Amino acid sequence: MQLERAAIGRGLGAAVPALDLIVDGPLPVVVAVQTDERPLLVSMLLAGRIRCDSGRVLVDGRDDADELRRRSALVDTPIVAEPTAGIALKTIVAEEFSFAGLPTSGRAVRAFLADHNLAEYASLPVRSLLPADRIRVLCELAVLRAGVDGIIVTSPERHGGEPSQWFGPLADLAERGVTVTVVTDYATAAILVSLGARDGALPEPEVPELSSPTDSLESDPQ
Repeated sequence: MQLERAAIGRGLGAAVPALDLIVDGPLPVVVAVQTDERPLLVSMLLAGRIRCDSGRVLVDGRDDADELRRRSALVDTPIVAEPTAGIALKTIVAEEFSFAGLPTSGRAVRAFLADHNLAEYASLPVRSLLPADRIRVLCELAVLRAGVDGIIVTSPERHGGEPSQWFGPLADLAERGVTVTVVTDYATAAILVSLGARDGALPEPEVPELSSPTDSLESDPQ
């Protein structure tokens, strides 16, 4: 996914100034933003939920908002994808199973929570989860939906906890082939980059080509 000068609004009053981002690769990608409303707007841009007023949002090199929506899931995004704090975790799991077309029986929900070491939280409100567990389970639920291969996690720092504690589950998902984007503040973004995430505002690092033994022999002046 790529944003090319994508903006919402214009000039000094733009809600989202022009952004150039590359979101791809085997590492979680961080997008650092400022202001209270901008994380929501940038997340929705990345997921194809809203269109930019100028610039482009590309998926596999194409301007295709429908495909972007099909392949992307917003995770814990305030207002649009944030579970109500007082709802029991098992209810949230059942709802996500329904969206994914999976059985929503109590047995299926209990099995999922047991597999993720969260069985004891089944009847507790989602606000009781530790930040790392919250992020992990909501991400795992999001990727159950058919066709979803990218997630956008919005402002995870607002729940507290050390970024080092909840970065691991995101890195694991990225290693499994899921495109993981974290929209966060500048301080948290710097910490995540130090932990191994990639800054989406920077070009992807070039991977040097490995020379073969025959290349070495051909270049040998003997």
